[in-house]
Amino acid sequence: MTTRGFTLAAHVPAAGVDVIDFLAAIEGHRGLHPFLESAEVVDRGVGSDGPWQEYRVVERPSLGPFRYRVRFPATVVRTSPTALRSEVRLTGCHLASTTTATDEPGGCRVEEHTVVTSPQLLVGYVARQARRAHARTLAGLADQPWVRR
Repeated sequence: MTTRGFTLAAHVPAAGVDVIDFLAAIEGHRGLHPFLESAEVVDRGVGSDGPWQEYRVVERPSLGPFRYRVRFPATVVRTSPTALRSEVRLTGCHLASTTTATDEPGGCRVEEHTVVTSPQLLVGYVARQARRAHARTLAGLADQPWVRR
């Protein structure tokens, strides 16, 4: 198995707690996340790190001009009012992300660090797809209706 990591950041004109509220609810990302077809909460609870939700996710990424459907479980843990941790478990692949929102003048700075673990032949592709999807999601946060203008 091989790992690749990336870090993304964006300024969002909203309070950090509101941004993390939105990011923690994957089912609301449809139309913002470029591959997301659906996300359904299948379990929830509170653990030692904070409240968590387990999702059943369906995405349609692409490989060149071809799109294909993948189904996988994902877990989101709210580790503080302005931070979360998420895990995606695909067959043979694992994505772990940590997202923080730090309040600053005019909104907050959102920073996400993701580590992709995958077989060597797939790690580049999976990391590029994840980076593309997460970058587009972060870039679109400022355009959401709940964000102050």
